Amino acid sequence: MTGIRRLDEVSIFNGKLSFLIPHEWIEAESGDSEAYLYQAPDGHSGWLRVSLITTKGVPDPGERIMKLFSDFENVTRDEITGNLTHRSEKDTVEDGDRLHIYYWFVGGVVLPDIAYEAVFSYTVLADNATETTTKSEIQVLDQLVSKARFHAVDGNRPS
Repeated sequence: MTGIRRLDEVSIFNGKLSFLIPHEWIEAESGDSEAYLYQAPDGHSGWLRVSLITTKGVPDPGERIMKLFSDFENVTRDEITGNLTHRSEKDTVEDGDRLHIYYWFVGGVVLPDIAYEAVFSYTVLADNATETTTKSEIQVLDQLVSKARFHAVDGNRPS
């Protein structure tokens, strides 16, 4: 059987965000205390970076997320989680390297008063953006990030 991958759940930001990643991926040092970084062990396919914006004490968190995503085109809603997702991509140059970056902005709520926005970015060398491996990883990430789960946290325990 082809196309079947083993996935592992990661829980980050003290339990506020959980999502699935390919089993073989490893967490890497990001050098940024407000972001997490993951990659395939061979480091060939790219780097997944995840950051989280939390707004607590919102009277209507669903309305806040809708307003936040109203500026985006092509927003989708996950039927299971209710998350809103917008994907975009861009080319850039960093330290002389041409890069292609895919972005997923994922908004979700935890009632009664928390609005979350997770920003997932997947960075590859621009020359690798059209490779079959990269396209396959993007298809997997498209499916996984929209299903991210947000949690209210009391101490270190999701509630």
